[in-house]
Amino acid sequence: MRSGHVRGATMKPVIVASFGSRVHARAIAMLEAAGCTVREIPSGAAAWTPDLIEEFAPSADAFIGTFPGLGITRAVLERATKARLVVSQIIGTEFIDVDAATEMGILVAHGAMVENFDGMAEAGVMLIAALRKKLMLKATTIKEGGWKPAQPGSMVSGAYIGLVGFGRIGRGVARRLGGWDANILAFDPHAANEVAKELGVELVSFNDLLQRSDVVVVMVPLTDETHNIIDAAAIARMKPGAQIIAIGRGGCVDEAALLVALNEGRLSGAALDVWQTEPPALDDPLRCHPEVIGTGHAIGHSAELYARIPAVAAENVLLGLRGEQPLHVRNPEVLPAWRSRMAGLMAQTGEFA
Repeated sequence: MRSGHVRGATMKPVIVASFGSRVHARAIAMLEAAGCTVREIPSGAAAWTPDLIEEFAPSADAFIGTFPGLGITRAVLERATKARLVVSQIIGTEFIDVDAATEMGILVAHGAMVENFDGMAEAGVMLIAALRKKLMLKATTIKEGGWKPAQPGSMVSGAYIGLVGFGRIGRGVARRLGGWDANILAFDPHAANEVAKELGVELVSFNDLLQRSDVVVVMVPLTDETHNIIDAAAIARMKPGAQIIAIGRGGCVDEAALLVALNEGRLSGAALDVWQTEPPALDDPLRCHPEVIGTGHAIGHSAELYARIPAVAAENVLLGLRGEQPLHVRNPEVLPAWRSRMAGLMAQTGEFA
């Protein structure tokens, strides 16, 4: 991280923090070293109460973390009259009311570093190959004293791989599959056809992707439009024996419908890194299903990513406090209003300029 002390501050900036992982909380030491005061929400807090909001929001110049169980709500932002920005150290921002922040001229930054996207793209290709090759079945067979299973699996070469979402992760998956001789389809209303063509990807409708794909890879953020985008009706339109991979956000795949399809043999496998409830219950039937590769929202994580997360998060905070654009902005449309808000705050207090 570059030198990031807040210049000319007459008072220490107050950063309100709440992390689900202490690995990510290393950003606190970096912020304190840069001259910030960090106030952590009590770990036992399960929901924002009026008293909790009054204790933390009015003094906050910035928020950092994932605020497990709490989120950053409109009510919090309305009382955070000094707030310059909200920083998610991870790429996900579904716990932040981004619309409310944008309306108020508050910038939202996140952990959209290359180690995140590339790690997820690598993991996506790994899971495609693992499902097609029946890796789980072959590994379980030998652990249980067997040798070669009756089902040998299938080639990735020649298969139709359907990407639901063609953002940075989807494009990374397509780029890495470029030499595998697979047929790559993608559904994304916002994708540019020129980019798809360069990567050998055919942009198709959602229905066309479902009907043609041998493997459907779901890697979209969770929104009202994407909630249960793979539901019973979608699964019914898929090829018999097709497979599903979910590496975007939990809630995009209807897990009850997925379980039924796996048990009835209409789908031949699935890989779930994200879940409707995280972590899923210990008795969740998908956790130990023989046709499911299950992981704990960490499939693309790496030592390289964990080393970068705190530094990027801290740098995002410090840049925002100084009125400079952070490294990774979730709501870039707010930048003009944010700069106006920043000018007003700095004029009032003379701080952090």
